[in-house]
Amino acid sequence: MNVLNTPVLWGVLTIMIGTMATAAIPAYERIIRYADAVEFRYLANAFQGAAQNVYYHSRLSNTASGEQGKNIVVLDGEHFRLTDGTIGNGQYPFALENGAKTLPALTAEDCGALFEALTGQSYWLEQDTRPKALSRPQPRVRAVAVLENGTQPSPPYCRFERPVHAGFMRDGSPEVSVNHVFAYYPASGRVEVLKKSGETQ
Repeated sequence: MNVLNTPVLWGVLTIMIGTMATAAIPAYERIIRYADAVEFRYLANAFQGAAQNVYYHSRLSNTASGEQGKNIVVLDGEHFRLTDGTIGNGQYPFALENGAKTLPALTAEDCGALFEALTGQSYWLEQDTRPKALSRPQPRVRAVAVLENGTQPSPPYCRFERPVHAGFMRDGSPEVSVNHVFAYYPASGRVEVLKKSGETQ
């Protein structure tokens, strides 16, 4: 009888492999979550870089008109509507040409269209019923326009949210939507990666 083919040996081998795999899963989870966070930071940085590119292009090309509602710059065939240079730090994109005419009129659709134009990635809106929102694979980033910031009046800004990779290990709690979040403030051109609560990371 060959000792290598006994059921006991196969059982011991299975237990050893299972134990090693179980011990490796938490490390794998940490790596996946870290990679997910890094990828989202890269997306936020890419968005900021593209918005600054539009800003610099408007400064260098002198194509932006000074009239209210006419602050448009064309870059790579896309028409971007710019903030009024008198508020904030300059003229940054806040919508596409066919979107909101002024920053106070900013909508989630404007934020989403700007996100798609600057990053080339698709988006969805909370109440979106368009066929694109139902397509497969679904867009992973949700666009939100924040019109109020607590009790202090401030210019509206865009929030972009993406679910955090859930992974294999669950803590038994009910499904809670945890998101990576970054905010874009068109009045200043600033981009911040935020915690779910809205605090700066």
